[in-house]
Amino acid sequence: MLRLPVTNAPARGFGILLGWALCAGVSAQTDAAATLERQSDEAFRQVLQQPQDLGLWSRYAQLLVQAGNYEGGIAALERLLLDPQASPDLRVDIAALYYRLGSYAIAETMVDQALADSRLQSEKRAFALRLKRDVQKRNQLSQVSGVVTFGLRHQSNPTFRSDEAQVLSAGVRGPLAADQRPDADNDISLGLRLNHLYDLDRQNSAAIVTNFSAYLVDYRSSHGSQLEVAGNKPYDLQVLDVNSGLQFKPLPVQVSGLTLRPHVILTDVVAQRHRYLRSQGLGLDVTWRPDERTLYVLTVDGQRRDFADRVDVPAAALLDGRTYGLRVRASREVASGQVLTGDYAMRRNRTERAFYDYDSHEARVTYSVTYASPIAGAGPWTTAVWFGALQRSYDAPDASVSVTEARKDREWRIGLSQTVPLAPLWSLVLVAEQVRNRANLPNFRFKNTSLSGTVIRTF
Repeated sequence: MLRLPVTNAPARGFGILLGWALCAGVSAQTDAAATLERQSDEAFRQVLQQPQDLGLWSRYAQLLVQAGNYEGGIAALERLLLDPQASPDLRVDIAALYYRLGSYAIAETMVDQALADSRLQSEKRAFALRLKRDVQKRNQLSQVSGVVTFGLRHQSNPTFRSDEAQVLSAGVRGPLAADQRPDADNDISLGLRLNHLYDLDRQNSAAIVTNFSAYLVDYRSSHGSQLEVAGNKPYDLQVLDVNSGLQFKPLPVQVSGLTLRPHVILTDVVAQRHRYLRSQGLGLDVTWRPDERTLYVLTVDGQRRDFADRVDVPAAALLDGRTYGLRVRASREVASGQVLTGDYAMRRNRTERAFYDYDSHEARVTYSVTYASPIAGAGPWTTAVWFGALQRSYDAPDASVSVTEARKDREWRIGLSQTVPLAPLWSLVLVAEQVRNRANLPNFRFKNTSLSGTVIRTF
């Protein structure tokens, strides 16, 4: 009976799928956008002819907001404030638009004026109070936000074992050992993510932004801290990650939506209560929001990784090295409550041995829709579906598997998530995902189905 040789992971790729999906999603909205533009032009013509008609101004403002022109929508709505009997609801709507533009001080002023009016009642007053609390926090020089998560998950193959009947050992095919076949498992996880922003009070929006995350996962089948030379169970993990850097707008007037953040990265991974990996490096985040509906994010990083000497990682010194990454995200609100997101990720791993070195390319497309809750009085629900593909190629054959052929992975994944608000600041996220790897070598062909539920508390 053959056992799978101990190897490390990740091939090469593509990005056409990502660009095609985004272009298709955006082009599908072209006719609707053109119609909305014609309606806005007609409404503008009408307000020019009858500037005293506040009803026409209201209609014009609604069309501008639908088109994502929040500055124009604010200007049109503020025209309605000339009416002495203007509803306080109007000031709340204007405050919400200022909030979306990042003008938190003006938003707070508008909310205060609305709350001072006794006509503001029920849900609108409750929304105004929540908005006031949020803008007050965002107006502080030192701001802390974050989430706490608690999750349960079931996986059909958490260690990605081969589902082939026969595998390779030094190029020779033989039956896979029974204890190396896929085995389902459950786990419990606890996570904490903190974001701290210290506003330097500069005209270029400079701030020191620090992100901290801690993640714990405990598998049902994994116990204690004893390490095994050829263990076949998933690791209990403790992961700490910190990155901190200066965030600023390099061209605050010319390109106000562009933000840069060079930062340092520190990561520590503990497996079965023993140190497994440490890494440190540098990164750069580039964020560009050309309009309210569109967002582009690019991140590049380079890190040095050092593996701990452990009995279950006999080649730790050979795994040490550098890893380089590039991640690009393009997100577009194609319609009210509907967001299309495309992600591309490239990773280059360099170690002390060529058969551990790899290049990977991954593309993923996600479509999400937010809609009114089917439960009366509850917050809006969000459903998301995604499809992704990954290619990973190693630089040289691993002789313990094949002496002639280097490993190539072809992973595909599809997933569905449902976000349900439970209470203010509390939500439940349900996720189902299927992953399959069509590798060229049978040792690395696998499939895994995961089902999870996570309770999230934001603060």
